[in-house]
Amino acid sequence: MALNFKIYETKHDADLFLADQIRKQLSLNADSTLVLDLNEKLDDAYDFLIGEINNHPVSLSNVKLFLANSEGGAKFNQLDLPDQQIRNVKSDEDLDRHLDKKEKLNVAVLNLDHDFKGFKSGESSDLLFGAKELFIYASGVDASETVRKLYDADMSRDSVLSKVKNHRMVTVILDEDAASKLDKDIREFYTYKFA
Repeated sequence: MALNFKIYETKHDADLFLADQIRKQLSLNADSTLVLDLNEKLDDAYDFLIGEINNHPVSLSNVKLFLANSEGGAKFNQLDLPDQQIRNVKSDEDLDRHLDKKEKLNVAVLNLDHDFKGFKSGESSDLLFGAKELFIYASGVDASETVRKLYDADMSRDSVLSKVKNHRMVTVILDEDAASKLDKDIREFYTYKFA
């Protein structure tokens, strides 16, 4: 288990951190395959990411983006990716159909909310949770109870939160409101401030 919390004072700071982490992945690996959860709470982070890529270009020639849980993502058209490199997916089955046989997910970015299960379809999300790295994002008081449940999740169970907690590399990105139900000492230990 490598559950790593990053708590930021504001949603804005959490969004900037997430955008920076995705951009670093794209910069370091031009063959990246990513799943991005299309959730309105993640919109600002994706806007920052697209702005950064437009201001400081990275090679996207072999990048594949899978946009999960919604038929949207028009903002990603600004990246000028060919249709075969950007697709909407709603399930593991959709994702598997579009991955090359030897291709693995590098990163999955998912919004943590009260109804968290990976793919919202309710079907298996095993392929999604098999990504090399997970970025789990939460903001607002409405996510605080689920954040606490993730922190307390029993690793021996087969629940979605246990799967996340058992993953080998997870970064949980929170604003202070989402972290509000964690114990004070935990919040203080994991809180980051931009210099």
